[in-house]
Amino acid sequence: MKLGILKPLKPEDDAGIPGHGTEEDRFRRFFAQVNAPFTIQLYDVTQGEFPASPAECDAYLISGSDQGVYDNEPWIPVLAQFIRDCYAAQRKMVGICFGHQMLAHTLGGHTEKSHKGWGLGLREIELVSSKAWMTPPLDNLQLNFAHQDQVIQLPPNAELLATNDFCPNIAFSIGDQVFGLQAHPEINNPFMEAIVDYMESRLDDAAYQEAINTLSAQPDSRPVAQWIVNFLQQPSPEEAMVS
Repeated sequence: MKLGILKPLKPEDDAGIPGHGTEEDRFRRFFAQVNAPFTIQLYDVTQGEFPASPAECDAYLISGSDQGVYDNEPWIPVLAQFIRDCYAAQRKMVGICFGHQMLAHTLGGHTEKSHKGWGLGLREIELVSSKAWMTPPLDNLQLNFAHQDQVIQLPPNAELLATNDFCPNIAFSIGDQVFGLQAHPEINNPFMEAIVDYMESRLDDAAYQEAINTLSAQPDSRPVAQWIVNFLQQPSPEEAMVS
């Protein structure tokens, strides 16, 4: 299996916090935890790098970004069209943070900047629905978050998988083809602390300290990595019809 990672993070932002690697490094480490059985191809979509067609990879993961889905960036409508093309071609797609928001927004939901402000640090998530690929099974988990935008309305046919009081639409799926997750399972606590420190000037003292205080526990990164591998290894809708 070949997984295409569509990176919507500008090169200067990807190198913004030295010592923690690039987005590609983080996802390679994330999937290495579970010996993911696929190769990774990175596409720097902010620089106009896109697959020639959905068939270029077996599945796609859209990662995080400093941008909003509503921003006036020339690559955003191109990414939206590629998502629509992948959906029509029945290619599997996973969205993380911005990717989650972009999938929801493009496929008929709605994303906007939340009046609740920044969601930063390690937060508990309640799982409200379970899928066969969500093994090992959990009732709740903790993952790192770094976002202002939220999915306010899920797309048609989407099923809510996870929630909490701060972010009601944390995770969703559409059949066996789309999985979106607002959290950052690829971000470990040292990098999360570096992000919070980097943003300190934009936060009030209480918000900064609250985010730092959450990092006494460890994120449930490994089980989520396994979920994504399980999700990607399931037969696609097209393959299921053939079988």
